[in-house]
Amino acid sequence: MINKTPTLMDSDELLHRPDDRQKWRESYYFNWVDAENHISGFTTIGILPNEKKREFVLLLFIDNEIEVHHQEPPLESFVDDINKMLTDNILTYQLVKPFQTWKILYTSTKLELKLKWETRFPTFDFGKDSSASWHGHFEASGKVKGTIKFKDGTKRSINGYGQRDKSWGYRDWHQFDKWYATHIQFQNWSCGFRKDYQGDRIDLSGSIATKSGNTPLARVEIETTNENDEFQTPLTSTYYITDIKGNTYTVKSKRLGEKTYLRFARDFQEGYTELFEQMVIMKSLDTGEIGTGMAEYLRTIKSKK
Repeated sequence: MINKTPTLMDSDELLHRPDDRQKWRESYYFNWVDAENHISGFTTIGILPNEKKREFVLLLFIDNEIEVHHQEPPLESFVDDINKMLTDNILTYQLVKPFQTWKILYTSTKLELKLKWETRFPTFDFGKDSSASWHGHFEASGKVKGTIKFKDGTKRSINGYGQRDKSWGYRDWHQFDKWYATHIQFQNWSCGFRKDYQGDRIDLSGSIATKSGNTPLARVEIETTNENDEFQTPLTSTYYITDIKGNTYTVKSKRLGEKTYLRFARDFQEGYTELFEQMVIMKSLDTGEIGTGMAEYLRTIKSKK
């Protein structure tokens, strides 16, 4: 059995009682990459009881095609029951065993997706209020297996690695100048981190994970190159990572394919935020090992007065 950080309880996998702030949000997130079969994707479910809605998102990248699901059904009242809250009857999350096993089910007019998520390294608690974007947050690396069945009867298998996380608390994107969130998956280790930039304040949280446990990060420096398109879309990143034991890791990411990312934008009174979510190939520049992962970039653009 894979252990979890001692600060986490099985109840943290369930729903937390919201406070009265408008932007209080609880979310579940999963991603996966099967580079050999050219399939990757991510999904998130967010619950915003004070805005009286839920958010359901799934992006599935198959070869050069993209399957998109986005729905925000109204929420009349908060119900402390994940079996009711974590489904819109199209996309469904099922908790099988806390911190160990989840199932993700999705059905559309084109295909049926079934995924089984098995945690492979211990779950890491990022710590209370480790980012201004949440009160609680934890992550784990996992083994993801599943199938895609198309309406014409053909099937595709999925067998890869991915990352899951869960966050809850007050969450407001536009308070940040930018952030980097990255998941790195290799055969014997993984890394998940978040680095926030908010005025003169920089917050870093995350860890190196192996079967034996998690080692928190001390420093992460990132060098990013952008495309010369209208959005200056991130293209590659090099990560210089140091954990608290002094171990160093240098990893470079590049997009898995031309259509394995998406840009989300949200307006607010003073401008907008844009978020790039990318499924990527990771290369260790220390050993040459090839892995997979996710690279996320957020920027806030203020309107000119």
